Amino acid sequence: MTTEAAGSTRATAMLRRPWVAVLVVLAVYGALALLNSTGGYLGTDTGAKVITLDRMAEEDTFSPAIGYWAEEWDPDGDYHPLFDTSQNEDGEWVNVTTLPMLIAARPLYELGGYRLALLLPMLGGVLAALACRDIARRLAGEREGWWAFWVTALASPILVYSLDLWEHSVGAGLMLGAIALLLRVIQGSTAWWLPVLAGVAFGVSASMRAETFVVAFVSVGVTGLALLLRRRVGAAFAAGALAVVGFAGPWLVNAALEVDLGGNRRTSRVSGQAQRRWWTEFGERGEEALITWFGLPGFEYPGNVVLGAAVVGAIVLGVTLGRRGEPRAALVALVAAGGVYLLAFVSGLGFVSGALVASPFAAAAGLLRRKRDRATVLTMAVVMTVLIWTFQLTGGAVPQWGGRYLLVPTLLLTTCGVVAVVERDGARIPRLALVGFAVAVTVFGAAWLQQRSHDVDDFFEDLAERPEDVVISTNGFFVREAGPAYDDRLYLSIGRGADVEGAVEVVREAGFETFAVLTRATDPPVLEATPLSSDVLEFLGVPLVYHRYQLD
Repeated sequence: MTTEAAGSTRATAMLRRPWVAVLVVLAVYGALALLNSTGGYLGTDTGAKVITLDRMAEEDTFSPAIGYWAEEWDPDGDYHPLFDTSQNEDGEWVNVTTLPMLIAARPLYELGGYRLALLLPMLGGVLAALACRDIARRLAGEREGWWAFWVTALASPILVYSLDLWEHSVGAGLMLGAIALLLRVIQGSTAWWLPVLAGVAFGVSASMRAETFVVAFVSVGVTGLALLLRRRVGAAFAAGALAVVGFAGPWLVNAALEVDLGGNRRTSRVSGQAQRRWWTEFGERGEEALITWFGLPGFEYPGNVVLGAAVVGAIVLGVTLGRRGEPRAALVALVAAGGVYLLAFVSGLGFVSGALVASPFAAAAGLLRRKRDRATVLTMAVVMTVLIWTFQLTGGAVPQWGGRYLLVPTLLLTTCGVVAVVERDGARIPRLALVGFAVAVTVFGAAWLQQRSHDVDDFFEDLAERPEDVVISTNGFFVREAGPAYDDRLYLSIGRGADVEGAVEVVREAGFETFAVLTRATDPPVLEATPLSSDVLEFLGVPLVYHRYQLD
């Protein structure tokens, strides 16, 4: 063996030590996070969380109250700067969907600011990768397990979510960990603590991610069905009961925290989603389902879906031909897929909405060699996907990365796709192509987050320097992007059923003389105030008009 070969073998052996692999992944995450601005995020939910976290750290409290400067003149909060802010039972203004993430992040935020707080989603990403490794090992072997780990950690949507202080990666890590534990039960383990621990993981995740209820229901249900088919009737009922017991503990603890600290109720949020008249929204939900599976950036619907579906079809064809021993035909199909990716990428940075194009290994999941445990995992992923499409919030399918509500079933499909491609020795060309696609689209996502974070930060810095007393945003979600820059000036936002005239009246009653209206409308709104001038500002490629006014 040459010196180079020996060195390569030693390096590979080192990277297969879990603690080394974890440190490498965290180092990559940390380096990428340093490229992002701390004043811009992946979406408005993160911005609202950072605003709340900043207040918690500044006031040395675990209460998520953020206050409202115009409460005296707008007691109902119709124009609160942060859309969907409401008063809790103590009369405090709160805008949080999850308390555990904020409570866990606060010490890190106080110690090292936003960058250190990102350790939480990074650890969530690592947990997700470790869980996918364990699932792949149980479905195939050690080699496939490590492939699943590295693909999940560094070449899937989990990387993008690990660089933003959102709870997606943490929730996904907990849910995938729970599924890995249940798979051990399916494969014969009689340890009582496995379903209990799986339930605990689901319970903690449910305090952060509403789709956990779908994932937990499907995972435990399919586990029970798999055990029944194996004629393990007692084990099926015991696993379900123990999982429910495990789930109840953290769920009740979170409910107690909400009562004690005054956060928004998770039960209200989850029940509200479940009670929506989803059967009247088939058209909208069907469109959003297609977008969150196939959507590519740079094109409007349905072009984004058609091109994304073409990518997925070309990948499936290429992998199939490669496994049949037709490398040239496989190469043609995969080059075609790469060409569509390139066409989307050159249109400019943006969200890759589709799960199967953001995680191309998932497209090959259906080609997995059929074995009983593999069919179980595939069934979980498919049923989860359909139910999440049925109950997910609608209206934001395009501006998200890789179908964010579908993160867990997507990573299950990715794991199955990795196994399908890696275990076949004749699939070298498809394997290399899928690695290239996965890395390219993930780098595209990291670059998009970098650009987005800096653009958002720069935009709100510009607004903070403008002389008007108050800025009124006609888009309710806009100010939630601001992060700590929220405190640099006074904002109002137009909430549900509110109008600009009402916001102007709040400004008048508060005793201010000047204000600006930030809107997409070119002509200044007709108000009981004197229009002064207008500027066109660009926010993430969208032209916004800043209309200045003087109160009479």
